Amino acid sequence: MSTVAINTERKTLRVLLIEDYEEDALLLERFLTRAGYAVEGRRVETADELRDTLNNPGAIDLVLADYTLPSFGARDALAIMQQSGVDVPFIIVSGTIDEVSAVNAMRAGAHDYVLKGHLDRLLPAIERELADAERRRERIRTEAELRLVQQRFSATFNQAAVGMAHTSTAGRFQLVNQRLAEMLGAPIGRVLSLSLTDFLLPSEREAESVELEALASGKRSGYRVERELLRYDGSTFPAQLTVSLLRHDDDTAPSLLWVVEDISARKAAERETSELMTRLINSERLAAAGRMANTLAHEINNPLEALTNIVYLLQTHDLPPALQELTAVAARELERVGHITRSTLSFYRKLPGRTLDLYTMLDEVVQLFSSRAMQEHIDIQARFGEEIQEANYDPALRQVFANLVGNAVESMEGKGGTLRVRARLEGSHAIVLISDTGHGIDRSHLRSVFEPFFTTKGERGTGLGLWVTRGIVLEQGGKLQLRTCTHGAHRGTTVRVVLPIVRQLQAVANEPTLVN
Repeated sequence: MSTVAINTERKTLRVLLIEDYEEDALLLERFLTRAGYAVEGRRVETADELRDTLNNPGAIDLVLADYTLPSFGARDALAIMQQSGVDVPFIIVSGTIDEVSAVNAMRAGAHDYVLKGHLDRLLPAIERELADAERRRERIRTEAELRLVQQRFSATFNQAAVGMAHTSTAGRFQLVNQRLAEMLGAPIGRVLSLSLTDFLLPSEREAESVELEALASGKRSGYRVERELLRYDGSTFPAQLTVSLLRHDDDTAPSLLWVVEDISARKAAERETSELMTRLINSERLAAAGRMANTLAHEINNPLEALTNIVYLLQTHDLPPALQELTAVAARELERVGHITRSTLSFYRKLPGRTLDLYTMLDEVVQLFSSRAMQEHIDIQARFGEEIQEANYDPALRQVFANLVGNAVESMEGKGGTLRVRARLEGSHAIVLISDTGHGIDRSHLRSVFEPFFTTKGERGTGLGLWVTRGIVLEQGGKLQLRTCTHGAHRGTTVRVVLPIVRQLQAVANEPTLVN
């Protein structure tokens, strides 16, 4: 029996010998050693010994089995190995096996058979089966890695926080994740029957088609754009689309990967930031207007004082009746101008401790607008008792009532009507009602009437009146409520001002307690 060394470098070969004759086992080991292998052999004779060996499958590279043993044979050993799941070359080496038995054994799973008298076939069979076994293991590893990659892709794709989809270059859905289906408001099966362009607004579909054509022609490899997407129920939401061209092998058409992000929260934040910037700009404009008003009031105050003195001196002379009437009118108008400048200065330059009772403030405002109301055929009905003299407030509240009465008069200009001013004390609060029968405030303007620089008066209005009015009321710890109607018998506007009687309560608390 001659052997030819196939392996030029000794390679370890762990062989499991199923053989009842020790001499035959030693001869096989010697044969393999002479062929160039560093043999690590183990011989078993029974099924139990085989099972114990298979408990450590990594210690076996090859099984050489005699066909017939006293306790069990190659077919039994093959069945045990198949049950264990160990995949190594199983070659029958026997001196008694016939061709029919050999064929049946190979059908059962044996990889080859060799007669003990013709071992020249053993080495090629071993090399071939070891190579096949390595290829099988490599295929199993590759399949396992592929399954892992697919599982990771599936987990990433389906559990992503953004919408993802694979489509054809025309936008037809091929694969959709759960998040995108939720964003579009439809089951995945229904989404897959459509294309992404079906969820675009009609006005944006043409622009998207141009982008897709650029991708399909190879002019671009991807792009990012913001679109308004349609949900399945017809509602819309802003989305950012990131599109990438995926190229496959020559036999597979390219596809598109879409990443869809719902940017509703970002858009809301951007709007809020924009509104905040607008409010900051308006605040700066208002501050500048306030500084200018304060400067003008201060500059007007000195010449106004001189004119007031001149009119006063004229009134001390014996003047004709016509001139006396003119000087009286001049004195009243100058007092009116003086009231405006003093109110402006007091608003921007608070004088601590200075207060004025509510009765006096309301009476002054009613008198201030009485002549104008008469010219416009407006009937002013003022009703407030003397008990409101107990409520004392910052004189800046005169500006509040002047703004409200002035707005009421303007709403009835050219048409006439009734202006009612009511005031009363109710518990620890003073309540002032100013109502008119004017045109009312349109419902679409109600949210904006207290915003700075909002006006419906065109160039005649500054848009600061009600904004300043509410600010002063809030500064005094009160609240301002508005009710309006633009048609019907109750047309007009009513403003309710509620003010705490803080100063009255403090005065009562500071009075000395008499002890009998």
